[in-house]
Amino acid sequence: PTASPTDSPTEVPTLAPNTEPVWETIGFNGFEKEDGSGDCSFNGWLDGGADSRFINNNWNNVHSGNCALRLQDDSRTSTATSETLPVANFDTLKVTFWYKPRRMTASSEEFHLYISKDGGNFALEHTWSSDGKLGSTEFTDGIYQQGIVDNIDVTNASDVRIRFMCNGDSNQDRVFIDDVAMEAM
Repeated sequence: PTASPTDSPTEVPTLAPNTEPVWETIGFNGFEKEDGSGDCSFNGWLDGGADSRFINNNWNNVHSGNCALRLQDDSRTSTATSETLPVANFDTLKVTFWYKPRRMTASSEEFHLYISKDGGNFALEHTWSSDGKLGSTEFTDGIYQQGIVDNIDVTNASDVRIRFMCNGDSNQDRVFIDDVAMEAM
């Protein structure tokens, strides 16, 4: 007869837990009133003035729902700023949205995402431009595209606000923004 093995059985290695990041939604704005009426609303965001307004789906510049935000030209009134978002228990912020640039084809025409932490000054986080110049994401004029900035450091911040700003050469230069989601982990 053969002798039984004296070594312990080999343990089966355990697989590492799923390391996929888990994002928690901390804000969303599709620019429709939350009452389900289909009317447009800033929903707590700050209106940047005359060059920041809504457009409805009759203009074919809405990604989903009935409304989108329209920013045009390059004045101080061409901004929209989110409400304050709590990030005290998070390290990273992700902003995802849909955008459609219209007539923004010159190399100087672009739009930006800014971040303010704990009520401080707004700092440039990312730029989208027609020519994809250094540090920016290139866009295609007239086509809806998804914008994602997913590595914004919010360590040690208790709250943040985001701001979109258009930088076009004329009132005909516009960017339509819709379905803005802010997530943190």
